[in-house]
Amino acid sequence: MNNIESYILNGSRVWRGHLTKIGGQRLDSPAPFFIRPLNHNDAAAMGKLSNDIYRHLNPGEECFIHQHTPAYYHQVFANPDISYIGIFRGEQLIAMSNLTLCRTPRDFAAEIPASPVNFFDRPGTLIAAFGADCVKPEYRGNSLNLIMTTCRLDLAREKGCTDAASIIDRRNHWNMPPYFSNGFNMFATGIDPADGGKIALMHHDLHRPRPTQPQPGINIPYDRFDIIDRLLEKGYTGREYNRQSSGITFTFSPEYQRRRQALPQMAVWIRTKGVAHV
Repeated sequence: MNNIESYILNGSRVWRGHLTKIGGQRLDSPAPFFIRPLNHNDAAAMGKLSNDIYRHLNPGEECFIHQHTPAYYHQVFANPDISYIGIFRGEQLIAMSNLTLCRTPRDFAAEIPASPVNFFDRPGTLIAAFGADCVKPEYRGNSLNLIMTTCRLDLAREKGCTDAASIIDRRNHWNMPPYFSNGFNMFATGIDPADGGKIALMHHDLHRPRPTQPQPGINIPYDRFDIIDRLLEKGYTGREYNRQSSGITFTFSPEYQRRRQALPQMAVWIRTKGVAHV
């Protein structure tokens, strides 16, 4: 991943890195960019970026990226629980994403729909919901979504969050590496009630380190939705994404599940589906 420097400027955290390609072409020398929190003064640039992103959507992506105007972003900044960060090349805004603080189950349901897990069973829970990830098309291929996810985890910890969560388009495997690489787990799938999109729900416990030793698991192609749904129902959790195979590695870890199933029963079911253990 692009090496990112982080520092405090005028009381706010700022990050700095370098672009290695533009328009799919590798640069002769890296071009600097910086990331900072966005504010009212950025609303016009945010509206322009939103319009640029929307004009370049592929068919079927409309349910995950929404076109917004500068007036919308001015309104958003009136809510102190919503924060945006943006990536700039010089004065041009080339990417942005947000973080919304969820203080109650109702807040969480509004940001992360269809969750079967109640994360507010522990006192002091404060969840950072990540969303609105978008990168100007000519700057894709620089791991900017991955970088923005890392930066938002920094902000979530600074804000005292206990957890982070997001939804991703399960039909688009490019959505997956930024979250899996940053320690998120896939714990459920569903349909977004707002627009009917097929979603996967991702979660990161900010106070619980992930296991450092490899865990036995099974690798499932990301688009085998039927198998993935069954695995999640049986107490498996998606832990990693493999770029070479476009597959997700699932391990038996029933912390997200109310139901428990014995591993031998799950292994028999997997063999009948022709899925190999890894």
